[in-house]
Amino acid sequence: MVMRQGNKPYLSGKDPSDGAGGIPAGERRRRRRFSAGWRVFASAVVLSLALAGFCACGEEETAEEEPETFEVAMITDDVGVKDGSFHESTWNAIQAFGEENGITSQAIPSENSEEAYMDAIRQARQDGAKLIVLSGSQFETIAYQAQEKYKDLYFVLMDGVPRDEKYNYETAGNCADVLFAEEQAGFLAGYAAVSEGFTSIGFMGGDKVPPVKRYGYGFVQGVSAAARDKGISGIDLKYTYTGTFEASDEIESEAFVWFDEGTEVIFACGGSIGESVMAAAETAGGSVIGVDSDQSALSETVVTSAKKETGRAITDVLKNYKRNNFPGGSILNYSVENDGIGLEMTNSRLTLFTQEDYDALLGQIRSGERTIVKDTDKKSIKSLAGDQVEFHMVKE
Repeated sequence: MVMRQGNKPYLSGKDPSDGAGGIPAGERRRRRRFSAGWRVFASAVVLSLALAGFCACGEEETAEEEPETFEVAMITDDVGVKDGSFHESTWNAIQAFGEENGITSQAIPSENSEEAYMDAIRQARQDGAKLIVLSGSQFETIAYQAQEKYKDLYFVLMDGVPRDEKYNYETAGNCADVLFAEEQAGFLAGYAAVSEGFTSIGFMGGDKVPPVKRYGYGFVQGVSAAARDKGISGIDLKYTYTGTFEASDEIESEAFVWFDEGTEVIFACGGSIGESVMAAAETAGGSVIGVDSDQSALSETVVTSAKKETGRAITDVLKNYKRNNFPGGSILNYSVENDGIGLEMTNSRLTLFTQEDYDALLGQIRSGERTIVKDTDKKSIKSLAGDQVEFHMVKE
């Protein structure tokens, strides 16, 4: 099932399903995600009216309107663009660029299957799209197929590289890939957490996909490095993957149990699951580290966020596309070295980890003094925790 959202802003307001109807919180959130932004097109009907005393002399006629077209389409999983995270920051940048440059855009949330993803691409093409943004590593195999099937289209794959089912990677000339050094952002978040004085720390990832794994591996290294630098021992670190990017009552309950058992801060690393972790933190009095974008406005419990500059990345691609210089066949990497990732400090609620501390840490990473490995460099994440951190894998 494909659901479309035009380039008008999402409407805000109370969801009529949000009353005391016994609807679970997760279902209310799902309804909110898919409720806004639909356009209704009215047909112009010309009636031939008979004058008094005369019979009707014509049939009712309908003037056909040209279908609305969109030059840029962004396709997401069924979470949609209102995830408060990766999808949303990318979509906001597409809309902003379009408004400034006269380029129309639409967002298409799709059911999570290869067939539905390909249907969404066909729909976008039918709606006039010339450039299609595929938001997330779950589109790697679809991008691999689509770049060959639709050579008249341009594709941007965010967070992945096109591949077949046997993990043979290939980026065609009509596709550009955008990757981020999430392990660096995760490292910054883990280091800041320990520096802030947290000693019981949690990581809740979404689906076990490469970007989430890189965040997690970096986070564990950051916790370990800060503990070692500051001579702190006995730090407790819980680690799990929820298997989804969607908010749910189950994730909220699990996060609440962690907080109730003494976890002080959780790095919620998985799109909309952050909503569930934040809700638990608000109830239990815990703290949260956000992901992908500045999530400080979503909850007072968010002390900082590990950020990827997705807005800047997609804007870079769109600028080149508009200049007829689309970076097809390229993998565009964003990291600390080119200010493509970072930690939210402007709206930070951290008090002990300062801007000076952050700037010094960035300098150490840029100079190579701090070496941060990716998930592909180590088979066991537990080996990255070191002797000063008690690591607990709750669920692989």
